[in-house]
Amino acid sequence: MELEQLLDRCHGLERRAAALYRSFGAATRDDPKLCALWTELARQEEEHAESIERARTHLRMQGMSRTALDGWEATLAEVEERLAAGERLGGSATPARQLAAALDIEMTELDALRGVALMAAHEPAPIEQEEHAERLARVAEDLSQDPQVRLQVALLRARARLGRA
Repeated sequence: MELEQLLDRCHGLERRAAALYRSFGAATRDDPKLCALWTELARQEEEHAESIERARTHLRMQGMSRTALDGWEATLAEVEERLAAGERLGGSATPARQLAAALDIEMTELDALRGVALMAAHEPAPIEQEEHAERLARVAEDLSQDPQVRLQVALLRARARLGRA
């Protein structure tokens, strides 16, 4: 897959994630802590999409849009699948189902893919104060006693520890 195509796909996925989190925020307006989480996550996803847009512009200016970056098709398909599952939930989903869907999305390699694509485009990834996946895990743990959510939080944290090791 050409780098520009990969960036286009990542851009779309980040926008979809932002829209999903905004819809979760709208559905949880009566819960300020949860609504604030969704709003913050949506903002961060929008920032990710903006960083990809900058990379696409830089790539075109440098004439590097035909650079090949293969091997990410399965990752893209997994992110698409998990986003679609979250989008199917609709506004009536319980907070636990919303959290589970978001944790599923954050367990994908979307952030790694974005980082690789930005690096290939010679565009630095933005530095985040706190990984939004960790913020999601912390709030999910505080707000939900659902066993599925608790398991996903533990898996997300274990994965993060492995990534740091």
